[in-house]
Amino acid sequence: MMTWATAAPAISATFLASIVEVVEAFTIVLAVGTVQGWRPALAGTAAGLGVLGLLVLALGPVLDKVPIQSLQLVIGILLLLFGLRWLRKAILRAAGIIALHDEEQAFAKETSLLQDAARKRISHLDWIAGLAAF
Repeated sequence: MMTWATAAPAISATFLASIVEVVEAFTIVLAVGTVQGWRPALAGTAAGLGVLGLLVLALGPVLDKVPIQSLQLVIGILLLLFGLRWLRKAILRAAGIIALHDEEQAFAKETSLLQDAARKRISHLDWIAGLAAF
């Protein structure tokens, strides 16, 4: 039986790690909405969330059939690999070998790419903006 004392560190670490991804995704959606308009940005976001929901509904019951020890081993290995990669990046950033991640720079890059695509746009369907927000 799992208690909150054992589950809370894993849950909080997962939540904090997912916040980083949410900020990066929000930066892209904001860039798409600013340059191409909010309709394709929100449509791409809704499509991405819909696909995620369908994947959870389709693959969620399959996880019940996998032995818990195997699942824990695979997830543990993946966490270790991703954690080591993040640690390596953090050490290199702290040492000044690679640049710190700058959300303003990422926003400017996405905005520039979308503005270039907007100049070349031929049809009314804005597939590039929708896919970028997806």
